[in-house]
Amino acid sequence: MAFAGIMWQATLYAQQPHVEVHTDSAQILIGSQFHLYLDVSLPTAYRLQGYALPDSFNHIEIINRAPADTVSTGGLWHYHQVLTLTSFDSGRWLIPAFPVVLASSRPDDTTHVILQTDSLWIAVQTVPVDTSQPFKPIKDIRRVKLTWLDILPDVLLGIALLLIVWGIVYVLRRRKRKPQPAVIQQPLQPPYEEAMAQLKQWQTEQAWTKMHMKEYFTRLTDVLRRYVERAFEIPAMEITSGELLEHIDQHPLLRMHRTIWDEILSEADRVKFARWSSSADMAAHCLDKAIEVVEAVHQAQQAQARSEQATEQAATLKDTSK
Repeated sequence: MAFAGIMWQATLYAQQPHVEVHTDSAQILIGSQFHLYLDVSLPTAYRLQGYALPDSFNHIEIINRAPADTVSTGGLWHYHQVLTLTSFDSGRWLIPAFPVVLASSRPDDTTHVILQTDSLWIAVQTVPVDTSQPFKPIKDIRRVKLTWLDILPDVLLGIALLLIVWGIVYVLRRRKRKPQPAVIQQPLQPPYEEAMAQLKQWQTEQAWTKMHMKEYFTRLTDVLRRYVERAFEIPAMEITSGELLEHIDQHPLLRMHRTIWDEILSEADRVKFARWSSSADMAAHCLDKAIEVVEAVHQAQQAQARSEQATEQAATLKDTSK
């Protein structure tokens, strides 16, 4: 009976939560590392919630906390964790006892059990120095003799770079330059022929049905502006519609058809800048008017040129008859 009672007490003790700590060394050299082992055994009715040990305490620092190993044997959970510690102060330092908190495994049970570890001592010693010996002087730097194996990588790298540079130069020199195709500049058409060719083509193709109105009127006025610029040396491509009309008012041949110029330029400005929705009939009408004004101005230029030529010939005959 006595033996049975002892066994029952031993079994009951084994089923109680238990915590144990120990180190792998009782003394270290300053700056060296040592390990603290934490072992917790508890029945399945409990779970380990944590423990309170700061990263730095009493001249001792925790360098690393390894992940805990968990093993279940004989109805008990065994937790094992290794902590790596060090100290940079010589002396005999205490690893204080710290609490280990257990919680109930049942979700509806908020009971906590706090276990207390034992405290441990660690002796930190400095490096022994023999003060009876004289200080030795600092020795000069000793140069190690280089061997072929030491400089071989640099030699191979230099050779490789030289080969790469030579290869690039060789390829560049061997590469045949493709002859650049000769650019044949087409002679410019006279201003009248250039403008009429474009306008007639648009009239045949009914260009206003194939373009957005903004693009159509922009290109239409560009043709007219280019004609005026080339035929009368007016910077029509670089000025506003209002400024262009001022130049037209100052030129006799252009001023005769100012109403047409104003009608086309005003409609184009409304479409381009005021988001005016011009109709297809108006677009076709402006194109017809553009052809009309270019043709009329050209005929007036031709007539003026013939008149000036006749005047010059008459003046020449008069001079020769004297």
